[in-house]
Amino acid sequence: MDDARHDTKPGDPQVNPEAKKMGKGGLEVCEGGKEGVGSAEVTENGTAETPLIKAETETTGKKEEGGEEEKKMTKEGEEDEAGGKGGKAGDSPERRKDQNQNTNTTEKVEGRGVGVGGGGATATAAKEDNETTQEDEEEEEDEEEDDMFGSLSAFTGEVLSTLGTPADPLSSEERSPRPLSLNGSDLTSTMRLLQDLMTFDEDDPEVTFCPGPLDGQGRLAIMSHLLAALVTTLDAQHLRRLASRIMSDTCLWVSRLFRHFESTAYIHEDVREGVVRVCRMLLHARYPRLASEGFQALYARPPVIYTTSTARPGLPTHLANMLGLGSGCVRVVPCNSVVGSPLAMDVAALDRMMVEDSAAQKKPLLVIANAGGGALGGVDSVGRILELCNAHDAWLHVEGHALAALTLPNTPNLPAKIGDSMTLPLSLWLGIPSLPYVTLYKAQETSAVHSAGLTALSLHTRLSCLPLWTTLMTLGQSGVVSRFQHAFEMSQHLQLHLSTLPRIRLLSPAPLEGSRMISIQDLVNKPISTAQLLETVSGSVVFQYVEEISGGSGGGVAIPGKNSDYYDNLNSWLGQVVRRDVGTIPLELVQLETAGLVLRWSPLEGPDTHHITLADLDHLIDSLHHQLDILNATVEQRKTFTELVSSATNLQLVEIPGWAGLGGVRYLADLWLDQDTFTPANRADINALNVHLVSQLKATDSAFSLSEGADGLNCVRFGMVTAETDLSDLLSLVISTGKEIEKSSRFLDQMTDIVRKGIEAATEDLKRENEERLWQEGILRHVPIVGSVYNWFSPPPPPGIKGRTLDLTAGVLESTENIYRYHMQIRHGTAPTRAETKLPPAPSIQTPVTPSASSPSHSRSSSTTSALTPGSTHSRNASENQPVIPQQDGKMAAVSANGVPSPPLPVAVQGQ
Repeated sequence: MDDARHDTKPGDPQVNPEAKKMGKGGLEVCEGGKEGVGSAEVTENGTAETPLIKAETETTGKKEEGGEEEKKMTKEGEEDEAGGKGGKAGDSPERRKDQNQNTNTTEKVEGRGVGVGGGGATATAAKEDNETTQEDEEEEEDEEEDDMFGSLSAFTGEVLSTLGTPADPLSSEERSPRPLSLNGSDLTSTMRLLQDLMTFDEDDPEVTFCPGPLDGQGRLAIMSHLLAALVTTLDAQHLRRLASRIMSDTCLWVSRLFRHFESTAYIHEDVREGVVRVCRMLLHARYPRLASEGFQALYARPPVIYTTSTARPGLPTHLANMLGLGSGCVRVVPCNSVVGSPLAMDVAALDRMMVEDSAAQKKPLLVIANAGGGALGGVDSVGRILELCNAHDAWLHVEGHALAALTLPNTPNLPAKIGDSMTLPLSLWLGIPSLPYVTLYKAQETSAVHSAGLTALSLHTRLSCLPLWTTLMTLGQSGVVSRFQHAFEMSQHLQLHLSTLPRIRLLSPAPLEGSRMISIQDLVNKPISTAQLLETVSGSVVFQYVEEISGGSGGGVAIPGKNSDYYDNLNSWLGQVVRRDVGTIPLELVQLETAGLVLRWSPLEGPDTHHITLADLDHLIDSLHHQLDILNATVEQRKTFTELVSSATNLQLVEIPGWAGLGGVRYLADLWLDQDTFTPANRADINALNVHLVSQLKATDSAFSLSEGADGLNCVRFGMVTAETDLSDLLSLVISTGKEIEKSSRFLDQMTDIVRKGIEAATEDLKRENEERLWQEGILRHVPIVGSVYNWFSPPPPPGIKGRTLDLTAGVLESTENIYRYHMQIRHGTAPTRAETKLPPAPSIQTPVTPSASSPSHSRSSSTTSALTPGSTHSRNASENQPVIPQQDGKMAAVSANGVPSPPLPVAVQGQ
């Protein structure tokens, strides 16, 4: 038996095992995960209350025995107060032993005092010291019990301090999953691993994650979860009383806030669990034999559930799976296509479906309507749907952000005609983390409510409604309403400004043109119907940049339908840039099937919405104005850009996937202009040429960048521009730079061809000369031993030509006798000076070497291209080569860094 039960006094009244009912549905508190039957049945792990009463009786008996022992010790002359306290049932055997030892010591002291003659005063002092020691021990034990919150606070602070201390990421071995250790791990290692898992991601180790900022209400909600787990250690009977109080207060506050008075609240963790439990309650209420017969009770008239097409994704399938009804029992109602808002449910189609199902011997069970939910925040005609539900005896369940507006009117006693049940994500709306969901519903028969599990509150793990109770308690009604009102005012303010911007299409519901604008303050002060209230507020702002066609009065008309891929890229760029400029407002990009990529902001979904001011919103609007000017200029300049690129000879227009700028251009050399398809070698040369082109252009303007087109070839990428940008100058710069690179590359190719042909010619000449020399000197001179004797009798003639030299400037292959004889080289194409009038004779052999006419003007061999990394071959080779200038005689000469022509580079080929 726990210590809390030992403290029960004999005179305390015993609580009836039948718990008190709360509301129409009652409250069933279960511990250990087991649910009882009946609104007042309370169980603890499936056992009755008899052990608790027996424990209290045993405790009372122990206290009575302690009292008799106290009287006995008093009669024997022992200490009155110390002996009485020592006989309590709560004292431990060790403490009693210490007290007995203290008593014996006191008796000895008293005996000595009698023998000495002064023992009366000594015995009295010893008795007082003993009493003081026992009181100090009792105070220390009481302090330990009372300091439980202090010790828990210190422990929590230590753990949070450990998690908040920066640390390096763990190795993959340390953070990898492993079997449970035999002896466990210490707290430091456990917290270190938890810190690493919270801070770092194995897939992206460079990114660091940390919990979001919390205000006072957020910290209170987090602390309430700790208290919700702590209260489960209380006495079971007291815990049930505490849970009943917390739950009843929460249900009362929420139902009055949303003016749904005749309702009961169900607290749950999953957003879909509320409507699932409501459906189960309806099944048990409409089919009384469902509990006994099961699915056979549904066979005669199967139930049908209707949901709007703008409801939460996956909700129809989830309902069918959780209820076991099958997908055929859940029908999706389309939105309006002709009359009414395209985001609202088609009420006429719903009426036809319900009539058809009733004629087919099916029972319309429940309709799920949308009030500001989904990506676009559409609002269904709740009033008309409610009339249809009443006519067909169906249940109406409503979800959406617009339900938060039910708290705005200053008429707390006027009920809201909204439906039979609603799900409220208060954690999302209030911007406070980890609050549970609340589903308000009109209670049916008690048996149906309990069969659906709507009143079960499990206390085995924690008191789940405690964080919501503390939040509502501290905020109060005005605090909750002020947050909702601020969110709706922010949304309305942004919508009014977006509606005036050109090329901006508002997709979220907005007031009709010509209708009087109703402010949020009017909703608070003036009486208004529930239907008009839901249609006035907007919990989400959804917009996109669209294409326009010119109108008659000079304006533009937005093209209806889905945006093109290019305009999706523009919206993506707009969202990223604005979100970077205005970080306080979390704009998100959402892909819609019917509209394409859109920008969305929901003030009721942000944790820091109540901190956003009108100044932050004006900053967002100014940023939108500035970026829209760039978008409009880019769209207009893109037409001119396409025309200029099409008219240029060496430029090719390239579509870049996912790029929002002007587009891309690819420079093509003259050799490739007539080719429809490119070989792998040509593709590598084109990529290398454009890589080098971009590197040269970046030295002039950093706005140029390299990209890859849809065909896999590199190109020059052009980004966003303004109205003052001169595209003709930019494209002229691209063409001129490409021509220079192409010309430099052509000269390098010609030099390569000259060197190759010169080496081939020199090799052939030397081979021929060696053969002629062999026949002239005779074969005997080259025979071993014999040749030495022959050369001794008949010396060989002196050596003649030593080899060949290649003049790259003149393109002439010459013999080398003048170089070896006069130790000098003559430059071709220059007139001799006066000191150089006497020159050596011309070489005996001069063979002109010229590049072939069919050599490509810009090419690389496959071996050269493949030997180097792709995309860097042309850039590296061209940057290392010297630029060239034409000579007067039409020949090309190398130019040094200072602009002075360099001397020709001879290539000598020695003979054998």
